[in-house]
Amino acid sequence: MSFLLRATRESRGKKKLKHILILTCRALAIAALVFALARPLVSGLLGWGGGKLDTVILVLDRSASMEQAYDQSGISKRESIIERVQQSMSELGNPKLILIDSASGQPQTIDSPSVLNEISFTRPTDTKADIPALINTALTHILEGKTGRTEIWVASDMQKSNWDTESGSWNSVRTGFDNLPQKSSLRILSLNNEGSSNVAVRIHSARRQDNELVIDFELTRADDNLKTSLPVTFSVNGVQSSETYELSSQSMRAIKRLELGKNAGSGYGFVSIPADENPRDNSAFFAYGESSPTLTAVVADSAEARDYLSIAAAPPGYAKQEVQAFTPRQVADIPWQGVSLLLWQAALPEEDDQKRILDFVDQGGAVVFFPSDAESNNSFLGTQFAELQESPRNQYFIIDFWDQTDGPLRNGLEGTKIPMAKLRAIKRRPITGEATSLANWDDEAAFLSRSVHGSGTVIFVSTAPDYSWSNLAEADFILPIVQRSLDKGSDRFDAGYTAEVGSKRSLPQVVGENRSRKDNYSESNSINGSYEAGVWQMGERVIATNRPESEDNWTIATEEDLNSALEDTPYELFEDSGGEDDSFAQEIWRAFLVAMLVFLITEAFLCLNPKRQQPNTKLAQ
Repeated sequence: MSFLLRATRESRGKKKLKHILILTCRALAIAALVFALARPLVSGLLGWGGGKLDTVILVLDRSASMEQAYDQSGISKRESIIERVQQSMSELGNPKLILIDSASGQPQTIDSPSVLNEISFTRPTDTKADIPALINTALTHILEGKTGRTEIWVASDMQKSNWDTESGSWNSVRTGFDNLPQKSSLRILSLNNEGSSNVAVRIHSARRQDNELVIDFELTRADDNLKTSLPVTFSVNGVQSSETYELSSQSMRAIKRLELGKNAGSGYGFVSIPADENPRDNSAFFAYGESSPTLTAVVADSAEARDYLSIAAAPPGYAKQEVQAFTPRQVADIPWQGVSLLLWQAALPEEDDQKRILDFVDQGGAVVFFPSDAESNNSFLGTQFAELQESPRNQYFIIDFWDQTDGPLRNGLEGTKIPMAKLRAIKRRPITGEATSLANWDDEAAFLSRSVHGSGTVIFVSTAPDYSWSNLAEADFILPIVQRSLDKGSDRFDAGYTAEVGSKRSLPQVVGENRSRKDNYSESNSINGSYEAGVWQMGERVIATNRPESEDNWTIATEEDLNSALEDTPYELFEDSGGEDDSFAQEIWRAFLVAMLVFLITEAFLCLNPKRQQPNTKLAQ
């Protein structure tokens, strides 16, 4: 009897478990059907959200670095992302598409994703990108328009200079997402593979000296493991020549001198290298004007310092370098419009004179301040000379450190060092305030400091070129400081011939000013001309435009950088692997339908009754 009771209980337990499994499969099938009808989205492997998308705002980085080849086929990052967006939009049922490109920065409604690779707003440019500003534009568009359920897609190569993750602009981005009336998603499509063989060329200056054109240029590459011979082409007014340079490190800077002829006037040209992974950084353009004297103004208390500074500013044999001497009371008489450099060895200027000097610096002029015996509490740009100090008897102030890569004490193009360790001083005035130190004495007090104001540079030196102070007047020390500052100040006269692509100076200055390309490096897309590097005739002026310097800095913004910039703002990062089937966003409703069918089939299988066994008649007999 107990055996029969136990068997009955086991049978009931199995039936109960079976019913639970059937009910579970039925519930899961219904849930899968609901999810399929909701048309959930997947972004890579990073998550999904339900509901049909109404609008996608595509923030497209089309800066110069986006033209780097992305795969073996040679397709660029910009072209690759356009293909991904077209594929993803099709999978999403083609919601409304708004394009905000990094060059124009303006929202554009795109009728169909299929035309993305045909319109001018997605073509290659030589500009940079301001990613936080572009995201803010997208947020403003959401607030001002009825976009419905919206996602912002940011497609970029993650170049750190374009993302500027430490910028205060990210505060408004975070606030903008918090103030949206409805939840909107931020998805970042990263195409950050780094090129291994890309080389970029940049012109630092192209200045006419008498009958020569002096081009200061630099070659930079991503990989510095191998020594490379690279042919460089120089084109001046349509006449080309070439020279091969050895590139054995990550960068190389060189000077090229080209004969212009006795009666040559103004001109233009370019420097180029052979094609590689990114064609947008294989050329740099220049324009120059008539040859003119380089003027330095010297203001000095000490006659000895005035003489040495005058010789350093216009050494014998430099016919085009001129010097004019003034007293501190004659600042108003200085012909500022023609001056490149101001050498000042006196108490720092008074307020009225400071205004004149600040205007000069703001326009690109260079100033070098040296101390004097005169006591003064004046400061300039938040920096001043402190009380006079004299070294102990039979001892000297000596230099312990100087920046050999930047500033007027940097090494020469061939690596030649300035022998600053040989400098000896018995008198100095410590530099205090906001200027950045580029060289220090052995007690860590600043010897040479720099401030940047507007387009110009101000240098402070804590001892004077006077042998009652130091041996700074020796050519090894004073010539580099003065001549390099002079070159820096002279750039302001060449600035009228050059501009950064996309800057105000690169655009027409008057209504109706026509733009036509003068150089023969490549053909120009007239619609996109404002965003292309080249030499342009605009009205009566000739101007050379080049990609921003930041585009040659290939440092990538990391996920940690993004987390810092987008603190407390949810986002999804999709790192594109470059595969043919990669899609920015995908629907997975088909997978849920398949799951529903599996659950229903399982339920049907469980509902089948087991086959009855026929009794054994032989045993019964």
